[in-house]
Amino acid sequence: MIRTFLVQFLLIFSFITVGVSQNLSFDSLDSYYKHEINSDHSVEVDNKKLAQEINEIPSKQISDFSEFKKHLKLLALAERNNEYQLGIKQISKLIPVTKSSNEFQAFLYYKLGQFYYRENRLVESLECYLKTSSILEKLKVHATLAAVYNRIGRINMNGWNNDIGIEYADKGLETLKKVKKFSRSDSFSLLGLYEIKGIAYRRTHRFDDALINIDKAVKLSSVLNDSVRLALNNGNKATIYYEKGDYNLAIPLLEKDFETSINAGVYNSGMNALIYLCWIYLEMDNADSVVSKFETMQDIANNYPITNPKSKAEYLKVGATVAEIKGDTAMANQYLKDYILQDNIRDSINMSNDVASLHERHLMEQEISKLELLQNTNKLQSSHLKLRTALLIIIAVTLLVVLWYAFTLRNKNRKIDKLNEMLEAKVSERTTRLLEINKELDTYLYRASHDIRRPIRTLLGLNNIAQINEDPHEMKALFSKVHTTAMSMDKMLFKLQMAYALNNSHKIENVKITELVNECIKDMSLEIEEHNASIKLDIRENAADVQANKSLLRIALDNIIENALLYQNGTKNEIEIFTDSGNYYFYIHVKDNGDGIPEKYFEDLFKPYFKISNKTQGSGLGLFLAHRAISFLAGEISVTSTVNEGSQFTLKIPINPK
Repeated sequence: MIRTFLVQFLLIFSFITVGVSQNLSFDSLDSYYKHEINSDHSVEVDNKKLAQEINEIPSKQISDFSEFKKHLKLLALAERNNEYQLGIKQISKLIPVTKSSNEFQAFLYYKLGQFYYRENRLVESLECYLKTSSILEKLKVHATLAAVYNRIGRINMNGWNNDIGIEYADKGLETLKKVKKFSRSDSFSLLGLYEIKGIAYRRTHRFDDALINIDKAVKLSSVLNDSVRLALNNGNKATIYYEKGDYNLAIPLLEKDFETSINAGVYNSGMNALIYLCWIYLEMDNADSVVSKFETMQDIANNYPITNPKSKAEYLKVGATVAEIKGDTAMANQYLKDYILQDNIRDSINMSNDVASLHERHLMEQEISKLELLQNTNKLQSSHLKLRTALLIIIAVTLLVVLWYAFTLRNKNRKIDKLNEMLEAKVSERTTRLLEINKELDTYLYRASHDIRRPIRTLLGLNNIAQINEDPHEMKALFSKVHTTAMSMDKMLFKLQMAYALNNSHKIENVKITELVNECIKDMSLEIEEHNASIKLDIRENAADVQANKSLLRIALDNIIENALLYQNGTKNEIEIFTDSGNYYFYIHVKDNGDGIPEKYFEDLFKPYFKISNKTQGSGLGLFLAHRAISFLAGEISVTSTVNEGSQFTLKIPINPK
């Protein structure tokens, strides 16, 4: 008792000393707060009184620790009683009045991120953690910074931003190397960072790297004597074995994961272990084991709270499979219908988009802060300021276009979902189609965020050069490069706009081929002139028009002609466009004398983002979009080619479309 009293007395004395001397640090604030959290668990919260005290927070700046302590006590009281909404309200009022202290700001954003996380408001939580990390980097608070990187990585993993998760896990591991005295909480941060890298590498099919990191997490869980985390990481390891097809290695780990998770009350994890066991037994044609494991899953679902939406969706998917095994088609369809209602693929895509957008915004804010620091230390001329403003406007407009595109796609998905619910007879077919569309959208959004980022970084680099340059001729050259980069960005966005246009409704109409081809040539006149190419038309009299959709044919022809221009190999570049017609199909041929395509690449030509070489700066979407456009017309695209002699693409379109 005496020893405990002395420890508490010394802690209180140290905090008073800190308050008097104003020698603040993030760690001293954190220690004081933890002391308040653990000081008295018997105090009950009067929500009305607590809300009233929060409303009475003054609007004047707070810089004195003794004054700040009163608010920390109030915040600790709210957290101790799980009143996170009140805590969020209090911190939101404190942040504007504590800007004079980086330590106060870092601690408040850190706690706000925790409160949002506990309220499952992950995007708001991520924003707070990003702001915390920026301040902690300046304060060099390495241990807490590593923990923040761990949480940022986990939130990105929730949004399936795997590469960003790996990036922050690596940052966390590098930061932990700077911690001089390793604590148990630092060990748990290290454990979490290994887990993030293991799961992210598994999702991206880099299984060897995944196993290396998960093995480290397993060993560390054993050292920490954390049986639950040990079981979970063995479950992660089993998942890697499952995806590699090593079922015999995966099964015992999953069984152990299930047993430990259920005993520890981690029911979502236990359910996930059973789900993977069912898929494994299904692959092994062991129907009895699948049915047996599903019956155990039913018991868990009926008796314990399963809060993870993905686990619920996968449970219903397994149920449909078991019903099919039993020959109960009606029950299988009901499970599939419930699976569609439960599945949150659209939410995960929106989460991925929100988190990735927030990450890009954080990077942009860091770049802008560097520019502002440079502006404060150097007297820039008015021409430099105008260039910087123009570049920022371009960046802002570009981001607005991307956000608008994402919002439009989300609304489009909602309409598709409503239609799927109405078509119960085609539920299985619609489910497969919905998954394919969402996967493509995920790829578009992920690649778009990275592809847009590259020209933006180029523009920022040109801006930095312009700020230290006063030569008018060089400034003119810089503006020329800005124009070139902007045109490249516009071309890339136009490809994405094509991808969006493919999802619109397409009415069948009479299309005049000569008029259509001339429009394509007119719009691409600059590219044709740049590549010194000549285009020869041979539109036959019996094949001059076709019943199709003009917009879809325009997308296909634009991209095939552009492809022919990009891969020319001589000074005399020729492209020939001719048509013919059969009893059932109408044909449009585009022939060039370019590089040609090796036959081994024919199967991959129409895949998104596939490029034979880096000879050009093409997006890798052209032939994919052309193929998609013709597919909507129930047609086909075929190719013949001879290396160094040229290629011929043929559009095959039904004469009497349904």
